[in-house]
Amino acid sequence: MYFLKYQPLKERLRDRSVSDREALPYLVVFFGLTALTQVFPLLDGFNQWDFISGGLSVVFAAGGVIYAYKSNGGEEGFDLIQKYLILGWVVAVRCLLVSVSLIFVVYSAGEYFGLVEAQTGLFDVLLLAIFEICFHQRLGRHIRDTRIAHEALDA
Repeated sequence: MYFLKYQPLKERLRDRSVSDREALPYLVVFFGLTALTQVFPLLDGFNQWDFISGGLSVVFAAGGVIYAYKSNGGEEGFDLIQKYLILGWVVAVRCLLVSVSLIFVVYSAGEYFGLVEAQTGLFDVLLLAIFEICFHQRLGRHIRDTRIAHEALDA
């Protein structure tokens, strides 16, 4: 994995000699770090639930990429990054559309039962974890479908 030198990597990308297995660490680290930067609240302060939520988001991001890699066929897979980004966009939009109405209902119920706190709490962490798990499960499933369709054509 290159950290600072990009010329040899560019050459390998140009001649399409970088396998999905070799690209996997870049994708895991990229999404793990992206998740880490997105979880820290800037205005509301920071409590132990924010720390737990952040840690879980990093684990789910890295685990989700590895799950997608395996769903894509592992070392025999192809075009993981393209599939992850393209299908991931559609899965994210669909998850957000479904979750907007669900979040309203769930938070209303949580407020009624006294589960919602002023700052991040267990309720918030569980909802975000469920969302992230559902996102990665659905994305892996759709990536697996592209592999199965490709294998059926080869048969």
